[in-house]
Amino acid sequence: MIKFEQPMFRPPSEANSLLIQATVGCSHNSCTYCAMYRESNQKFRMRSEKEIFQIINENSSPTYKKAFIADGNALVLPTKLLLKTIKRIYENNKNIKQISIYGNVGDILRKKPEDLKELAAAGLDMVYIGFESGDDVTLKRIKKGANKIKTIDSMRKLKDAGIKVSGMVLLGVGGKERSFVHAYETADMLSKGDPDYVGLLSLQVRPGAPIYKSWESGDFELPDKFQILKELEIIAENTVLTNGHFFSNHISNYLPIKAIYPRDKEKTVKKIKGIISKKSEKDLRSEYYRDVVNQY
Repeated sequence: MIKFEQPMFRPPSEANSLLIQATVGCSHNSCTYCAMYRESNQKFRMRSEKEIFQIINENSSPTYKKAFIADGNALVLPTKLLLKTIKRIYENNKNIKQISIYGNVGDILRKKPEDLKELAAAGLDMVYIGFESGDDVTLKRIKKGANKIKTIDSMRKLKDAGIKVSGMVLLGVGGKERSFVHAYETADMLSKGDPDYVGLLSLQVRPGAPIYKSWESGDFELPDKFQILKELEIIAENTVLTNGHFFSNHISNYLPIKAIYPRDKEKTVKKIKGIISKKSEKDLRSEYYRDVVNQY
């Protein structure tokens, strides 16, 4: 039996999904805010077709409704292998209705449009992308490996192929210096890319991540909770989505938001503004939960 190599990560929304560890680690693994794979010195590698099929065979069950192909940037796999993987997942799991995967901007842009359309036709429903920011200065500083224009292009390319986009934004990642620029540029990026899902997280400065040393030395200043809430307000107010889910319900966030745009936009922005204007902490998550995440 093949054991999953740890650490392995998946989005919170994939908690009950069939997990297929088709790759190990992250193909980029250079982002300065991330310690996910650095702490274990995990090296990126692609599993063979034989390994992937064995994982599918050993873990399939009629109880699964969704499947997630892990790990970081699994979209880097050759298209032919991905197509075979998707086909095998559906063959072995008759109740599966959705298959998703992690991908980064570079992986998406390297795929030919016809490859993405073929993946969509085979049953790849959604790609999770870590946008983090729409501010090019911030993106360069955190070594994301993409800029704003490329990120927008990647979203459009997926949507043109018929694949949904779930993008993650990192509040606070611009630091105090670029906090509001980061927020406005991110809102503009989201509006132009029009993802189906936007998930906002708040930066956790963790030992093991290069940004931690910058924070210790004072070169990087993390915004306080109300500045982070102001970022959330700016993004919420200035983002235009055709029909998108807008969430900040990750445990790292001070204020959980769950909205559908444009339907819930006005009341969502009003709620955030009200909390900021009153400096009301009773509606915010305790710092305790952020500390728990920080220790994970």
